[in-house]
Amino acid sequence: MKHQPGRHNNFIWLLATLLALLFAGSLFAQLELRGAESLVNHSLMFTVIIAVWAVHDMRGGWVRPRNILPAIVIVIMIIDSAIESDVLALAQLLLIFIFFAATIYLAWRQVMFTGQITLNTIYGAVCIYILIGLLFGFAFLIVEYFFPGSMNGLESGPWQRNLDDLIYYSMITLTTVGYGDISPATPLTRFLAYMESGIGIFYTTILVASLIGMRLSAQQPQNPG
Repeated sequence: MKHQPGRHNNFIWLLATLLALLFAGSLFAQLELRGAESLVNHSLMFTVIIAVWAVHDMRGGWVRPRNILPAIVIVIMIIDSAIESDVLALAQLLLIFIFFAATIYLAWRQVMFTGQITLNTIYGAVCIYILIGLLFGFAFLIVEYFFPGSMNGLESGPWQRNLDDLIYYSMITLTTVGYGDISPATPLTRFLAYMESGIGIFYTTILVASLIGMRLSAQQPQNPG
């Protein structure tokens, strides 16, 4: 039986898209493809579209005020793929950061306030964890944009060229691993690094406690009215 996209399994599809984004970014960086910046933009555009579908209530259709932000993000990415501009690059970084922050908030509400634990809920929790890593990855990119040299171990060039490196750094910081090949070099990036590692620890702690609480609540017998 095929799994058709729907509200009951929205996070499964979002998780698959996020993993595909991470893999595609690593593959583009590994192969050093010509036009990799445009490929990164297209991967992000696809992720934005799936994220909008996954975490928003689409009963009112796609044309809704809350979808204005992702629509602007997609339009700017399309233009940036054809025209190189520092203004467009900065706009992309800021808008994608805001979009991921909003997506985390909406996904958190769906995961934590459903009142029941399902496989889709667990997938949603994993999605939030990955989205936090992506959010901080773009935060590091924004700081690097305004203050070049804020991160050790990066190449000079368009932000898309360093996206994979900073997502990698963000993920290992979120999991409190750290290898030292990329490291923060300024007070602001150090601040982001220790904030992210703290959030990573607290998120997993709060998540486990919340899921256990939801499970215990579901197992409690209902008192007869």
